[in-house]
Amino acid sequence: MIRRKGSFYRNSLVMIMLIASLPGIVMGLVTYWTVTGKVETELQRQQQNKVVQQSKNLEAQFANLELVFSHWAFDPNLGAKLRELNFASDYNEVQALYQTLLVIEGSSPLIDKAELYLAVPRPVMINKDGYKFQNDAASRQQYLDMMKREKSIFWMDAAGMPGPKDVSGGTTLSLINKLPGGLGEPYGLLMATLNKHRLEEQLKSVNSLSEGSTLLLSGDSKWDISSNGSKTAFDSAVEKAYRSRGASGESFLFSYDKEVYSVSVSQFFRLGIPWVILSAAPLSSITSPVLLISKVILLVSFGGLLLAVALAWFGSVRIYSPLGRLYRKVSGEISRGDHKDELEWIEMKWDTLTKESEHLKSRLDLQQPMMREGFLMQLVQGYLFSLTETEAHERIKQFGLDIQGKQIAALFVQVRGMNGADARFTQGDEELVAFAVGNIAKELGDNRCLPCEALNFHDLSLGLFLTLPVEWSQEECKEELRAFGEELMRIIEHILKLQAVVVMGNTTTQLHRVPYLFEESRQLLNYRDFSSTSTLIDVSQLSRTSTHLEFPYPFLLEKEIIHAVRTGSQEEAAPLVHQFIQELTASGVKKVILQQGIYQLVGSVQHAMLQSGINPISMFGGANLFQELSQLNEPDEMQRWLETRVVGAYIQEVAGKADFRIKQVVENVLLFIQQHYGTNLSLESCADHFELTPYTLSRAIKQVTGINFIDYLTNLRIGHAKELLRTTSMKINEIADEVGYQQTYFNRIFKKAEGVSPSQYREMFQRD
Repeated sequence: MIRRKGSFYRNSLVMIMLIASLPGIVMGLVTYWTVTGKVETELQRQQQNKVVQQSKNLEAQFANLELVFSHWAFDPNLGAKLRELNFASDYNEVQALYQTLLVIEGSSPLIDKAELYLAVPRPVMINKDGYKFQNDAASRQQYLDMMKREKSIFWMDAAGMPGPKDVSGGTTLSLINKLPGGLGEPYGLLMATLNKHRLEEQLKSVNSLSEGSTLLLSGDSKWDISSNGSKTAFDSAVEKAYRSRGASGESFLFSYDKEVYSVSVSQFFRLGIPWVILSAAPLSSITSPVLLISKVILLVSFGGLLLAVALAWFGSVRIYSPLGRLYRKVSGEISRGDHKDELEWIEMKWDTLTKESEHLKSRLDLQQPMMREGFLMQLVQGYLFSLTETEAHERIKQFGLDIQGKQIAALFVQVRGMNGADARFTQGDEELVAFAVGNIAKELGDNRCLPCEALNFHDLSLGLFLTLPVEWSQEECKEELRAFGEELMRIIEHILKLQAVVVMGNTTTQLHRVPYLFEESRQLLNYRDFSSTSTLIDVSQLSRTSTHLEFPYPFLLEKEIIHAVRTGSQEEAAPLVHQFIQELTASGVKKVILQQGIYQLVGSVQHAMLQSGINPISMFGGANLFQELSQLNEPDEMQRWLETRVVGAYIQEVAGKADFRIKQVVENVLLFIQQHYGTNLSLESCADHFELTPYTLSRAIKQVTGINFIDYLTNLRIGHAKELLRTTSMKINEIADEVGYQQTYFNRIFKKAEGVSPSQYREMFQRD
């Protein structure tokens, strides 16, 4: 306990407290009786300004959504080719539609689902889960009415859309865009339905207070949405009061259930339709701060008078109490030891807390690079489009990277050679290799005065985020980036004994362009040459390179692979796949050509699956094979994937679905055909002979042999005719009769099959 003060101190303390209390009383009275009204008006005005500002933000989100959505209407995947789309055969186009709808759904957090309605050739509704033909006449008429609207893009109440209704209460909005975008007769609709809960959260953000409600109304009274979900009686009363005032844009006071509300009004136009936001907040919640402050000032002032009298006797104790509370707060149960002076002990404690604060700051500095890398990773992958340019600059500056007044350059590095004979690393060391390459790039950037951030994509590829002086020209930037890339490749080859493909991208001064730069550079990796070691590619060469690529596709090998797969021969298919990859890569083709060749083969295998009655989607579990292939970088990896993931899986499926009885029947039928092919044999006569329907017999023959009845019979007859032409001197008409044809038809079908007439065929073998 500190030593008490004398009476002079106590009297002085009372005088000070009186002088300090009287101004507070006067200020409280003035504030409470004269200033309260003005402050209430100012607070209401500030509340109105906040609502208007939040409404502008909400309007900007809708405007951005309309702009992005209108751009999708011109996407090539949604072009006029959809008029002739066949869902049974156009597998790639249907998959592209699914991917496009998934991308649209992920383009904005407000979008709940994206759907595509096609009126031709057959009304169908498509979403990410699949497609469904529209057989309901009422639904088709609703879509037709929507396509007949004057505007090509418009908003409407989601509850008025065809299909099942949401029974959870409330509603949301749907953005409709007619296809095609622009002029032309519409043939479909691109529709995006907003997430109801997120839209309600956006409306709640308009009102900064937790009480009250926010309404979003359309000027044509076709829909209304409440932040409370379902529209309440209070919402209806607010809307009625607003319309009774002539739909004025000024704020007003509104009484409801013995409570006065301040209603703020904000209006804006969307696609030619006025939208209105009504935000109602209790007036007591708005003005409560000034009332509370006034009452607190009065109470504190009067309490100060009473306290001043008491402090005349207990001044020393009262003056010590804050210090005592501070001491107890800081010390807790810890003894102060040799420090008799509380202030000295508090100072010592302050120094300790300061050191702890500096320690925590140093730990934060250590974590900052990882946080910066995480932010840049989100930026280059396009997840920060919701941020404005200014906000993005501020966020990136918080992570210790100031790019104001600088150019941003994108470099993409793909490391190769992990399986090489001289490689220092093995499978499983991918993260170690990426870490080493990232450190090399950062150190090289520091040496060249080019700040560099390395982003690890965890597939032996890294993105390099470099900053250059804004005053450098495009040529100077290209020259510096080329020197940087060449030195980086040389260091990687020398130290890590690996090869690298470095893609040199463009530069920009705008952060929202960064995702496009990195994606452009990453796509150019597909144009690297497999026969090369380390390669430096300039993104400006993309257009020239992509238009002069040869495509040496081995069609004969494709047929042999399909035949081996149909017969279930894994031993025959494996070397054929290996030969297929070898022929594609023999001339040093680029990665994109090899991928396109494998895409073509996968498509042919899937076509063979469909012909065999196997559903590729169910067999592969709905997996996106083309996306899996795009993630592979080396020819050996692509070959293993093709052998095991596609060809091997198909062969196992064929073996599992083989029916012994059908095979036995087909073998008997084929034996019967071989014994009677010289007669007037037909599919119907064979089916009658074996007591089967023509359809069942034809499908069984095709399932086992891979060709239909007519082709099999024709091949058998032509083969026997060729043998007779080579080994006998029978006349052409005799041979035709022997194999079951009339001479004129025999000549025509023989030339169609072999390219020459029967007599020319015989002459060729006689000359030999």
